Amino acid sequence: MKTVTVEGLLAGHDRKPFRGVVTIDGKTGLITNVSQPKKGQKADFSFGDDSLIFPGFGDVHIHAREDETGKQVYKEEYQTAADAALHGGVVHISAMPNTPNPLVTKDQLVWHRKRVREVAHPVSILNYIGIDPKTKPLGKPGEYFYKLYFGKSVGDLTVTYGSELDAILTRYRGHHISFHVEYEPVVQASSAGKTHSERRPVAAVNEGLRILLPLIEKHKIHAKLCHWSTGGESFAMIAEYRKRGCDIVLEVSPLHLLFDTSMTDADPSLWLKIQMNPAIQSAEHRRALLKGLKDGFIQFLATDHAPHTEEEKYAAFATFAGEYPRKSNKEIADALRAKDEALYFATCTANNTSGAPWLDVYGLVCAWLINEQKFHPHDVARAAAYYPGKFVNPHLKQQFPKQNFGKGFGEIKKGFVGSLTILNLKKKTKVRREDQKTKCGWSPLEGRTMPGAVEAVFIRGVRHGE
Repeated sequence: MKTVTVEGLLAGHDRKPFRGVVTIDGKTGLITNVSQPKKGQKADFSFGDDSLIFPGFGDVHIHAREDETGKQVYKEEYQTAADAALHGGVVHISAMPNTPNPLVTKDQLVWHRKRVREVAHPVSILNYIGIDPKTKPLGKPGEYFYKLYFGKSVGDLTVTYGSELDAILTRYRGHHISFHVEYEPVVQASSAGKTHSERRPVAAVNEGLRILLPLIEKHKIHAKLCHWSTGGESFAMIAEYRKRGCDIVLEVSPLHLLFDTSMTDADPSLWLKIQMNPAIQSAEHRRALLKGLKDGFIQFLATDHAPHTEEEKYAAFATFAGEYPRKSNKEIADALRAKDEALYFATCTANNTSGAPWLDVYGLVCAWLINEQKFHPHDVARAAAYYPGKFVNPHLKQQFPKQNFGKGFGEIKKGFVGSLTILNLKKKTKVRREDQKTKCGWSPLEGRTMPGAVEAVFIRGVRHGE
């Protein structure tokens, strides 16, 4: 096919939806024209007013788990992470480096890029490079993008103190770095907290930020602050440093937009699905995050897709394995709840495994933002397509040297990749375990009916999800 035409309501970050026709070159996969529909013209694919056609969504923060050790591919790998992305309406993903053997060297990057080529998935997969106290940049500023864990999360990539952070960032002056921000001494001092939110409190984020921001300014770092979990004081600090000329952008995860501690107080078993680093906080913080994303203070909707098995999420119940021999952690939890509900709920709030899979429901969360949180389509296009495109576009040539991405992702305009995400805002979708494509096989939204559906996904003009 020489060209593919897609007609419907087009949604972008810089204008209201309008009915248009997107023409995509069948050979290059790039958009060659965006026009008004002509009378009598028939497009190859046409979508009604119930649907919105967005630039293909991108998730700039996911964990694919795969590396040369193969130690964690039982819960995710590049193939299954990309399958989950496609199911969720996501056309490009960027994988974090905290795999069992952290990705910190050029040789390791070569392995990962070779593996991505072997998988040859239509979803574009990019890689972050990890930073620790011993690493050095792999190239010039802007050539690669990096991840630094200022505070311990999952894996072995950790920077604990401000003094070592200063020394590291001296080497990375002017580079693009994404930061996990939780000050480890505060986390350690809070370890006796009853819930995950008490063990990883707001103070851990704010203190880490207080140390990090002057160093971002000092070393002229292009900073992205990951999975932001707090409003209030942290927003004020970030706004101040932006006024001073610092390049600081923010991500927020669906988990922090959908859940807060008022919900876990009412049902402590929620912790088994939504424990995450950093932790959810109060309803006030959740409201601030929603407002920040809608207003553009937060630039990215990024999932921190962190696939763990259900057995790992119920890890604290292994304490009772002696009483319930030959049962899984989940089976122990069910048996304990029937016997002693108070003890069951107490164990739910214990320190289980942090992280949850979100790629499968990315598009559903975007529909929820529009239908239930009064986001405009351009708000979603900005956070789910435009900014993710701006983030990855400078790196496409380096990570995909043999592919032509034109002007890249993020806009429905001539010269951009002909990848589109179509959301039907009138359909409803019940999130079912059997529909999930992630290898870990579950969803934190399981059983919930979401107000929308991923109608279709086009990647370089090829339709998926029919």
